[in-house]
Amino acid sequence: MTEISPRATYPARMPARDGLTVAQVPAVLRRSWAWIAVPTLAAALASGVFVQVVAPRYTGAAQVLLESREAAFARTAQERSDQVTPPDEQAVASQVQVMMSRDLAREAIRRLKLVGNPEFDPSAGEAGPVKRLLMLLGIAPNPLDRPAEDRVLDTYFDRLLVYPAGKSRIISVEFRSRDADLAAAGANTVAELYLASLEAAKVDTARYASTWLGGNIESLRKRVAEAEAKVEAFRARNGLVAAPGTTGQPLTAQQLGELSTQLSQARTIQADLGGRLKAIKEMIKDGRAFEIPDVANNEVVRRTVENRIAVRAQLALESRTLLPAHPRIKELTAQVTDLDQQIKAAAERIVRTMENDQRIAAARVESLKAAVDGQREVVVKGNASEIELRALEREAKAQREC
Repeated sequence: MTEISPRATYPARMPARDGLTVAQVPAVLRRSWAWIAVPTLAAALASGVFVQVVAPRYTGAAQVLLESREAAFARTAQERSDQVTPPDEQAVASQVQVMMSRDLAREAIRRLKLVGNPEFDPSAGEAGPVKRLLMLLGIAPNPLDRPAEDRVLDTYFDRLLVYPAGKSRIISVEFRSRDADLAAAGANTVAELYLASLEAAKVDTARYASTWLGGNIESLRKRVAEAEAKVEAFRARNGLVAAPGTTGQPLTAQQLGELSTQLSQARTIQADLGGRLKAIKEMIKDGRAFEIPDVANNEVVRRTVENRIAVRAQLALESRTLLPAHPRIKELTAQVTDLDQQIKAAAERIVRTMENDQRIAAARVESLKAAVDGQREVVVKGNASEIELRALEREAKAQREC
């Protein structure tokens, strides 16, 4: 019988891990310290050298607010009455270009004494041997061949920055330099020179306006007087003169208004007389003449009416005892009739007077109506003349406002 001996077993081998453990880091750093220290020291040394060699740059800043600086008397009256409009974006951009102009730059260079400053003037420092050789050969330009201020202009414009601050009416000025005081003075000087140029322009405008006015004031005064004289002469010639105490309404229009008022009043009087006359005639026809107010208010008629009343009372009394054919009754009746005739005659005289007044009122109405029609034609013609008058007045006003 064959025996099989048991086979021995071994544990499987663990795979190796990639990377470093925390315990291995110090050993790696000790082996590679040179690769880490050398670049770090080199970078620190380069930074120190850069800081020591390269000079610092400072930036000075200033801001200018744009406002209207035009002299008031250099403008016409209409322009002075109009509201001054603020500068728009194009105007602000134009002022930026003014601040960047070469004339202003040359004045700033003189004030800041940049000529001879090594930072701005290339001829202030010593040229190297290579550069001197190139200048002798004519390859490189010689800075001394250019005017002193022109040598500084390129560097000046390179250090100057002028721009509008957003959409406002403010212009920002920045000037860079190695000298902090020079940077601040540069920005302030550019702003001051710009404001001074505006003031100079304002003074020049005022001086020109004063000179022009001084030489032309007399001729302008004569032209204004002539224009106003033409206006007044045209008014008088065409009946457009306003009456005293009025608001400037032409005299012809005022006369038309007055005539229209008089015509209305005359028609009212005529209508009133016609109505009263008709009523009086009807009362006379009805035998009630003594009731007419104008008749009753007459002193003679009043006594006649009183006599009539007394006679009628006596007639009534006698009629109680006497017959109508009695002589006394006939006498009293005749007296009443005579008194009635007197009252009627007085009323008819009043009627004739009122008829005369009515005819006079009618004639006045016709006369005023004709006058109104004629004056209306004058006003129509005057309206055409008013157009020419307004043109003359506009010309006179323009002469006054020049």
